[in-house]
Amino acid sequence: MQMGSFCYAAKKSKNVMPEWVNSPSSVYPHASYITYVGTAADRNASEVNALQGIAAVFGQSVKSESNASSRMTQAKANGLVANSSIQTFSQDVKRVVDIDCLIGVETKEFWCDDDGKWYAIAVLDKSKAEDIYTNMIKKNASAISTVISNIGDDEFSFDGFSAYDFVEDIAIENEKHLNKISVINPDLVNSLKSYCPSSKKYHGKKMEIAKNIPICVQTFNDEHGRFKEAFSQAIAEAGFKGTYDDSVRYILIAKFEFERSDTTDKKTVRCRYNAESYILDTATQHQIVPFTVKGRESHVDYDEAKHKAETTMVSKIKKDFSKAFYDYIRSSVTE
Repeated sequence: MQMGSFCYAAKKSKNVMPEWVNSPSSVYPHASYITYVGTAADRNASEVNALQGIAAVFGQSVKSESNASSRMTQAKANGLVANSSIQTFSQDVKRVVDIDCLIGVETKEFWCDDDGKWYAIAVLDKSKAEDIYTNMIKKNASAISTVISNIGDDEFSFDGFSAYDFVEDIAIENEKHLNKISVINPDLVNSLKSYCPSSKKYHGKKMEIAKNIPICVQTFNDEHGRFKEAFSQAIAEAGFKGTYDDSVRYILIAKFEFERSDTTDKKTVRCRYNAESYILDTATQHQIVPFTVKGRESHVDYDEAKHKAETTMVSKIKKDFSKAFYDYIRSSVTE
């Protein structure tokens, strides 16, 4: 009996619970670190839970549904916008945690108890994170200045609109960084505010530019003017103003085609439709924002099939043109 007790004690001594499991601050003091202990039935899951816990400190424990624009991704790759090199995390982590919340974070230690339960401690080094975020904020502030200065005298143009749309995104990045610093070291926030102009300021400037860019809509084979009205509505919703003046810099040109075809049994008639449009920049003669809508509608009567086709096109223009426009806007200004 005594021998059994001795063996049991010896076995337990080889797997002593680390102090950080129940008292993280005793190993990683609050003054210098933010910690979170995650638990799970396996090692990888315990790490994911620990990193989720750190992300939650910043108000985000689950990965954001919105993805960075390709423009922002490219700008980071080009070195214009700050892109911190942080620890490489597993795909399990990347699927559920926004890794931008893990700057300066490491999974320091793991432990498995005798019941097979895993513990992981994620640790954020405050000093390290402060330096990284501060440098990122200052680099992004410099990027904002560079983008705005590159506009030159062409402010009231799509390029000017695109530039302010871009700096609005960069300003949002800096606001996120500043919010994280407010959690890590609130005393540092005031010294960095001058590098973080409000993104709302740039949004307002962007919309001011839009209001001063008239776009003339010209449609062809638009018998009832329904397509012109749909494009004009989409332009207005994007913040621009339509005009009948064809001497303006930007002209949206849209052409529509319809083709009839009958089924072999002659019981149904189809109307194929195709719409192609672009915006002509008369200052450069460039055709920008290409937009295409195509498909077919069927009915026993061709006029009804064509009416259905027209209705579908109007719906698609209203729904999809604004996206095509913003995809164009967000594809530029990366250098």
